[in-house]
Amino acid sequence: MRIHRHLGSLALWLAVPALAQAASSAPDPRSPGLSPRDRLSTLIERVKLEQQQVKTLEAAFVQRQESTFLVKPEESHGVFSYQAPDMIRWEYESPRPITMLIDGKSMSTWYRDLGRVDQMKIGRYSEKILKYLGASGSIETLLQYFDVQLAMPNDPTAPYRLDMKPRFDRVSKRLRALTLWVDARQWVPSKLRYETPDGGVTEFSFQNLKVNPQLPGGRFHLDLPQGVQVRVIDLDRGTGTKP
Repeated sequence: MRIHRHLGSLALWLAVPALAQAASSAPDPRSPGLSPRDRLSTLIERVKLEQQQVKTLEAAFVQRQESTFLVKPEESHGVFSYQAPDMIRWEYESPRPITMLIDGKSMSTWYRDLGRVDQMKIGRYSEKILKYLGASGSIETLLQYFDVQLAMPNDPTAPYRLDMKPRFDRVSKRLRALTLWVDARQWVPSKLRYETPDGGVTEFSFQNLKVNPQLPGGRFHLDLPQGVQVRVIDLDRGTGTKP
């Protein structure tokens, strides 16, 4: 599993978290008389309105990958957790146990079956990296880099689909296309798909999403057993290893 290639998806996930309940006066993309452009703008405004209320998130996820490097599609399962403003945890449970933790100052990837942690100290680059990953970004930031088309489903309970194409060459070198589905009742991302220039496809589906749950106190701490090797990558100073 090339887990670091999945970081781009994190930007999208954190760009659109929302609360299930919305005020009656909130923008409604299905309001009659709106043009296609106005419907997209209204959806974005609704998502932004809900995003402001989010303090914590938790959801089960299923990740599916297709690639020329894989003999057959690969499916992974796990749990995603988030705490504002910059605490993130991806807990891959199967088929390979991997924990990825971002705490605002460092990004650690714990390969549990190998007994190894790769820890990147982001230091003074923290703000730029977290903005790229989406921990401090917004859907408006995302739309600066993509041309977006909104697909309105006939069924009012079906999710909204946002089809995105990169606007700049520096983005298209990494991503060929993005598609995001937003739940029409809960206003949360239910599915994400992105394609890379080499033909790879990655999909994330999210289930049982909880908004503002009480997360365990140690959720954003790695309790490493003895013997785990930690490889530290400091962008300011270089690389080193510690037991």
